[in-house]
Amino acid sequence: MGKGTLNLELKVKNGKTIIGDSYFTSPLKILKPFYNEDYTKMKLCILNVSAGILEGDQYHIKINLAKDSNIHSYSQAYTKIFKMRGGVATQKLSVNMEEGSNFSYMPMPTIPFVDSNFISGIDIRLKKHCKLILREIISCGRYKNNEVFEFLSFSSKTKVYLEDKLIFMDNTLLRPKEQELTGIGFYEKYNHQANMIIFSENISKNLKADLLKFLGEHENIEFGISESFTSGMIIRILGTSSEQLRKITDKVETISNGL
Repeated sequence: MGKGTLNLELKVKNGKTIIGDSYFTSPLKILKPFYNEDYTKMKLCILNVSAGILEGDQYHIKINLAKDSNIHSYSQAYTKIFKMRGGVATQKLSVNMEEGSNFSYMPMPTIPFVDSNFISGIDIRLKKHCKLILREIISCGRYKNNEVFEFLSFSSKTKVYLEDKLIFMDNTLLRPKEQELTGIGFYEKYNHQANMIIFSENISKNLKADLLKFLGEHENIEFGISESFTSGMIIRILGTSSEQLRKITDKVETISNGL
């Protein structure tokens, strides 16, 4: 059992996003950031240096983006949630985005092992003129070892606020022993799920058309795109492998960054 904390303060200096302050406890840490060619975007890896998430683990990541800061955050490896003996592990991500900031959060896929029980919570608070791109990829388990939907419970709740008003909430709750996840209305013939959330004042019908065209070019997936009532777009994709969905959603982020 472990408790990991990561606090990150981002600032802007001479037009470049920098780390103003950081604090973290094992097993969470960050790697030295690098930048795109014109230094307008920071690319930062957040990693868990342990083998994976164990029963009783509690992680909390807090990120504050100053006005006009721009960051692409990612993880180094797949998140493995190990077998448990009746307990639970939790992870919380809290993000505050000041006016004009951009935040892409693109972690690698999550693999819940047999008998694992995991609760994830994401709270993101936006000010005006912000752009948010958020990805989550959920595997059925170690399917190459014939572990398919054998975890106890996987819960992921995401809330997005604009100027302290709740504008979006998503609640994913998977309990294979209580739900027929391979049946109609759930995964059916698929076994992996990708969720993407995009919020920007510049979301347009053209972006939706571009994403529909791109996703429609892929075989062996099912997908849907919905627009929220406040400058938001939600993309759901079902597929047959984590790597397949990772590559597709990487490209979705690239297309969406053209906003």
